[in-house]
Amino acid sequence: MTGSPTVRRRRLAAALRRLREQTGMTADQAAKEIGISKSALSRIENAQVSVLPPVARGLLELYGVEGEEVDALAQVARDARKRGWWQAYDDVLPDWFEVYVGLEAEASEIRAFQPQLIPGLLQTADYARAVIRAEHPDAPTDEVDRRVELRMRRQASDSPPKLWVVLDEATLRRPIGGAEAFKAQLQRLIEAGERPGNTVQILTFGAGEYGSMGSAFSVLAFPDPADPGVVYIETRAGSLYLEGQQVREYSRIFDHLVATAASARKSRDLIQGAIDER
Repeated sequence: MTGSPTVRRRRLAAALRRLREQTGMTADQAAKEIGISKSALSRIENAQVSVLPPVARGLLELYGVEGEEVDALAQVARDARKRGWWQAYDDVLPDWFEVYVGLEAEASEIRAFQPQLIPGLLQTADYARAVIRAEHPDAPTDEVDRRVELRMRRQASDSPPKLWVVLDEATLRRPIGGAEAFKAQLQRLIEAGERPGNTVQILTFGAGEYGSMGSAFSVLAFPDPADPGVVYIETRAGSLYLEGQQVREYSRIFDHLVATAASARKSRDLIQGAIDER
């Protein structure tokens, strides 16, 4: 099993839903059999909450799962209730973003498109501070510091995911954080693109119109085939997590963006040119 409690909870939820459907039981029937509400079972099957090990065991036995498989999945339920490192930042980490950080921590590859900002995993502390200050203008300094610390902590993984990032050229032209801080951020972007497994591409203004204009998204893939991919879309009020056909659709859009953007080598030259202009 994987290390992130978020991914464990998601995998267990998918297994419980699949097992129930294989028995032909409705959610209402299964919930009544083990003495919980239908809404509680729905939240469990949608990975919105962690399932208590006794409840998980009761469901598994109801679905005819026996022996070591019950013990193994009950252990997954226990592990899914453990705290991830990111939960130490719950003072500045909204619930909707906590889910993403848990998924990001286990992802093997992230393909991201950003029309306005450099992604959080590639931000310098000064750039991140300027973005966070703009998003939370009334936040006290210590809260901003905590948010920056969280963003930097996300970058400190011992096994970081491969990153394939497509950025609109606008990200090279908006001097976030001031001239010097922005110059350092662009240099960091070059360094990120040179790491093995990473790719950074720029969608130039000359490319004209393209799919997903103005709409940032990320497609996350995981090392275990049992964990299906996820599309993450963030809004000011929260986030969306899309699966199944939507992952295939956004993957297709991303492939189109890759084909439209400048090559990785040309993109590096564009970023270096933006540095030299400052």
